[in-house]
Amino acid sequence: MRIKLKNRVISAIVTAGITVSLIGFGITQASAAFDMDDLKKDDRLSLGYSIINGYSKLSEKSGLTSYKKTAVYSGLNLKNPYLMALAGGFYIANGVDLERTLNDNDYALSLIQKLDGFLGGMWIKNERAKELKEKLKADGVRILDSYDNVGLFIVETGKSYAENLMKSELADFVFSGGAVPSSMKDLNMDGKSDKNDISLIQKYLAGGLKNKDEDIQNYIGFAADINGDKYQTIEDVTALQRS
Repeated sequence: MRIKLKNRVISAIVTAGITVSLIGFGITQASAAFDMDDLKKDDRLSLGYSIINGYSKLSEKSGLTSYKKTAVYSGLNLKNPYLMALAGGFYIANGVDLERTLNDNDYALSLIQKLDGFLGGMWIKNERAKELKEKLKADGVRILDSYDNVGLFIVETGKSYAENLMKSELADFVFSGGAVPSSMKDLNMDGKSDKNDISLIQKYLAGGLKNKDEDIQNYIGFAADINGDKYQTIEDVTALQRS
């Protein structure tokens, strides 16, 4: 059975999560998973954010991660041509290694720190993130780390509050665990993508793996596409069997 993802997923934001989408969006050549048209279509951005939220819900439910450390992202307007140009300049000047951001959380955070300072030095202010930060403080949420210009906050909260944030217009996504996971394509939530996920992919291909929660269902579809060709097929099962 050949199932196509309903939209092409922007892998830089979905896989890296808290790596700061502005970096990934700044240089389109860095990933074959998206093109300039993706920045003009809100549904594609929304799908990426939804997949991250879906991962968070499943990961927290399984006990793999906890909302006691959570990344909350309230991003800038990625369609702004000036921001795109700045992101491209930052990417080149810092020799950003996007592949490394996908599996090296310390490196990803160091980039976020640099980008936050860079945006501040260019007088870029994230008013939306400022509003979110004020809300977090007013609600008594403990902020462990803050990157105000980028719009990323590492917080400590609970399940109910975190999942309510996912519905807020001030937050793009909520990432349970607050760090880049070893694998974002992990249907059985054991922290890795391997042969133990095969039966779940087969179940998905047969139409038997459904969830009423749209975020979770979007994540399931993303995670079942092991080879990243934007289709879920028996080839994804084969890819895991060969790994």
